[in-house]
Amino acid sequence: MLQPLTTWRPSLSGPGLRAARALVLRLVLATCISAVVCAPLAVSWAVNRTQVQQVVGITPTTFSVTTAGHSELRLGVPGTLYIPRSVGPFGVVATVDGPGVPQGSGTDQGDLASYVSPDMLQLYTGLFHDPGPALNWYLDVLTQALWRRAVVAELFCAVVGGLVLCTTHLLLTRRSLMATARPRGYPRQAVVRHAAVVGVALLATATVAVISLLPTGPVERAEGPAARYELPALDGTIAAGTTTNSPLLRLVLGAAVPRVHQLIQRQEASDRTYREAASLGLRDQAGAMAGPREGERAILMQSDMHCNTTMIGLQRQVVTLLRERYGKDVPALLAISGDLTTNGTAAEGQCIKNVAGIAEDAPIAAVTGNHESDTSAVQMKAAGMTVLDGSRVELAGTSVLGQADPNRSELFGATELRGDVTEDEVGKRLYATAAEDRTDLVLIHEAYAAEAFIGVDDMTAFLDGRHSPSILYEDGVRDLPASAVFYGHWHRSIEPRVVWNADGTWTLVMELDTSGGAIDTPTIGHFSTPWSRPQQEASFPVVFLDKASGLVTGYQLYRFEVDGRVEVEARVDIGDREPGLAAQR
Repeated sequence: MLQPLTTWRPSLSGPGLRAARALVLRLVLATCISAVVCAPLAVSWAVNRTQVQQVVGITPTTFSVTTAGHSELRLGVPGTLYIPRSVGPFGVVATVDGPGVPQGSGTDQGDLASYVSPDMLQLYTGLFHDPGPALNWYLDVLTQALWRRAVVAELFCAVVGGLVLCTTHLLLTRRSLMATARPRGYPRQAVVRHAAVVGVALLATATVAVISLLPTGPVERAEGPAARYELPALDGTIAAGTTTNSPLLRLVLGAAVPRVHQLIQRQEASDRTYREAASLGLRDQAGAMAGPREGERAILMQSDMHCNTTMIGLQRQVVTLLRERYGKDVPALLAISGDLTTNGTAAEGQCIKNVAGIAEDAPIAAVTGNHESDTSAVQMKAAGMTVLDGSRVELAGTSVLGQADPNRSELFGATELRGDVTEDEVGKRLYATAAEDRTDLVLIHEAYAAEAFIGVDDMTAFLDGRHSPSILYEDGVRDLPASAVFYGHWHRSIEPRVVWNADGTWTLVMELDTSGGAIDTPTIGHFSTPWSRPQQEASFPVVFLDKASGLVTGYQLYRFEVDGRVEVEARVDIGDREPGLAAQR
């Protein structure tokens, strides 16, 4: 007779379970042994195969690892620089993949002389200002890629090797799986024999790995190994002691490096003069800086900083002055609508950290602009920023929705879509998300996405239809499910517009100026660098929100002129100030 189903229980013991347990333990042990034995091979494979493509300035460059005990900069036909910097035997090889000279620069691409033209020297002087951090960021990218490759190789070898080792052992043993599951003593001789086999295998793989990492001599010029030329022009720099195999490089660098130092001195003197004047202007106008009124929250806005070190310092000074006057929670949030960087290179990671430092302990919400790269987004997250890509977050009591710019622009180069999403689609997606659950702030980088969110055909015409920001009127614009929409990109200062919604709420639509005073359309003869003082007016607002409703109640603009003059404008009130209206949503 069959037993009732309710009385059946699976067997938790017995020969079958013991055999399965023994098999699993054997497989785990074999995998661990394989991992130990293969580790040297995985590391050597990663060292020999790891390459990352990055941009240095505007020059495409491939970075790899060498065990020659020095680093190298390979310029192709012009020659190679041998730099006495390494960690033990490990150095970095930077191979220039292209000339990096933009079209329309007035020089022949590929011509070594083009790299030491006044325009190109000005572009690359940033690498001479503080080269250590810039090089470290490239090294970090390469190191992370190397460890990723090593881990993947180690996991692959451990799993495959473990399966092969376990299967081989089972095929060679004379016991069945059931027999091996019986508890028996394990002969000491067998332990010693297996340990010896593992030790020999580990020694063999380590030997192979060391041999594979032995450096091969660099390909020398026709003069032979002795044809190395000293570069005294680099004495006193981070590259002191560098040699080259090219007499042409020695000649060119000997003339270029002094000119670079002169450019740096002029840039630093100009920046110092500007910063001193602007800093004094800020302190003189500290009394005009508005703080949040009772029931309000202050948010500092930023767009298109483009790594300008001067304006990063001045915006941080604004935060310091506001906190001295109004408390440690003013501003409560820093919101960034893109283009922190100039070209999205790994070297700009230090700039991203400096921008993050503006907020001190306040949270930061940001979207990437057309000048940020995937590397920039990773660095922004590592710096503690909340990077929005179609997502909504709650920071400092404020809901923020935003999405990355779908375009990617190379410095002096073309602008192309990163994928299949367009600016119009970005705006429509954000509107659909906000319509489901109204948000306080919407961050977009370009006006074309903002047009789709607002539902208009032309942003300039939309802004030209502005009226008083605090008097209700019929504006003919659809209701917007956000308290404010911010975008940048165009590097211009223009008065915002308020959209009035049918439920009595309102939406501030504000185009943010360049916070870094950067030139909007750079050319090889006319561009901004992170070390330049502002090349055009820089400005940014502090925006005030009602805590209960999330509606924008006002903003105050900070302006910095190219001659160092500062103007802290009077606060502009936004919306209907009728009592109780702000609580409606």
